[in-house]
Amino acid sequence: MNSTQDLPSVNEIMEKAVKSELLTHPHVKRLWDLSGDKSLFTKSPEELSSLRRDLLRSSLKFFAETSDFYEELFNRIGIDPGSAELEDLVKLAVPSDLLRGEGYKRFLIEQVKSEPAIVFSSSGTTSTTPVRVFRTYLELAMMTRANTYLFEYVYGGELRKREGIALFLAAKELRSRLNFVAFVDLALQGKEIPLLYGMELSREEASGSQWRKLVPNKKVIMEFFKSKEEPKLLFTAPAGVYLLSKQFESMNSLLKILSKIVYKVPPVDLGEGGVVVTGGGSKGFQIPDYDIIVSYSRRFFKARRNGIEQPAPFMDVLGMTETLTALIDNYGLMGKIPHPLQEVFLLDPKTFKIIQEPDREGILGIYDPLAVSWLEVFLPGDVMKFKYSNRYYGKEFQYVRRLSKDEGWELQRACGGTLEELMTSGGRE
Repeated sequence: MNSTQDLPSVNEIMEKAVKSELLTHPHVKRLWDLSGDKSLFTKSPEELSSLRRDLLRSSLKFFAETSDFYEELFNRIGIDPGSAELEDLVKLAVPSDLLRGEGYKRFLIEQVKSEPAIVFSSSGTTSTTPVRVFRTYLELAMMTRANTYLFEYVYGGELRKREGIALFLAAKELRSRLNFVAFVDLALQGKEIPLLYGMELSREEASGSQWRKLVPNKKVIMEFFKSKEEPKLLFTAPAGVYLLSKQFESMNSLLKILSKIVYKVPPVDLGEGGVVVTGGGSKGFQIPDYDIIVSYSRRFFKARRNGIEQPAPFMDVLGMTETLTALIDNYGLMGKIPHPLQEVFLLDPKTFKIIQEPDREGILGIYDPLAVSWLEVFLPGDVMKFKYSNRYYGKEFQYVRRLSKDEGWELQRACGGTLEELMTSGGRE
């Protein structure tokens, strides 16, 4: 496969994306146009629901036309692409565990093997064998465009070009391995906003989770703190901002005085439009619930909107390795919102029927039509609930927890019919 492990620049990705042979297919060309359509965020929930159903049918036709694997799968399960409904996605959804190791390869269509691409992996905090997903440059380009517009919607304003500075409490090497880091890097490149990486990979740790190997680069972190650019955008796992705040709290009085004189921190002034963006879960650290992290960390971070000082805004990104577009919330203002084209559904853990009522906990399912190298409909192993909303999606989602190991096994058994179909002669390595 024509894949690389070096993340190219956003300009290189865009240049190669528009030359992709996949764009000669009308369905893919339509998706390309929609990925850059900001007006999607102004449409009604009904309009978007109708559009997503149309895209579902068009997508299934595309996969049936381009892949014997998918055509045979649809026939065996009894799905007619031309009349498919949301309920058919439940039949096609696969647990993320099927994407561990080399498992992702069986789901790829033949055409993408000649496309430039990157394979992203999960962080390794929940399993020794990470989930892996193949992304063409075309998909990376659509991901960057779609996620940037989603981020700005939830953020509450456009990120202006060449204004501000960002810090990611991760190592630069992770941008070619972890999907969340890659999205941030590419989006900020597109906005020409400088991005500093505040961590380095330790040479001493030879094994284990990538996040466990990170050590702080204090020089870079202090460069971010001292910068007069605004807004300041801080990207981190929840553990990162929590542990940083704990360090501020543990400073003795003399160090705090010296720090304020030299660096003017704590607190950290994120400036006009500054925000803390978290993602990636706990990364194996023992940390409090998210609302406690926000309340605690706001003692050490401040920001302004329209010149008025306010508690530092916190946005949280739910973007697994498998998701081309994420779910993002703005703490205290809105729950997690999917991209307008992404189909998010919750399943009753006993009946595996789609939950229609709000405030009921269900197993998360995600379908993203912008993924064209494979049919991206999967169950990542998370429990969530939703409430009705007057925003474009009509729903806002709240993260509850990960499935336990036993529940994960039950999930795989419940999907047994579909898994059996996927693992028969229709599957391939």
